[in-house]
Amino acid sequence: MNEIKEYLAIIVAAVSAIGWLFRLEGRVNSNSKEIMRLERQIHDDRAEARANRAEQNEILREMQRDIKLLLGRGAVQHFTDRTIPPR
Repeated sequence: MNEIKEYLAIIVAAVSAIGWLFRLEGRVNSNSKEIMRLERQIHDDRAEARANRAEQNEILREMQRDIKLLLGRGAVQHFTDRTIPPR
């Protein structure tokens, strides 16, 4: 019985260390799953932002074409008070 009392602290420490290692492994696994989820979310967000930028660029190109067309019309035709501009 004295031998058990001598080694009881070491046995309890070893069992506690093993339990702590299992908890640590569980946390690592859950964190790695969360990291993978966040990476997928970042990838999806980047793809969505890329699509939005492409759409905005197309709208800006259309506006630029319209502005150039309007400026070109003004350079070609000079209207006076007596002429009627095209509609």
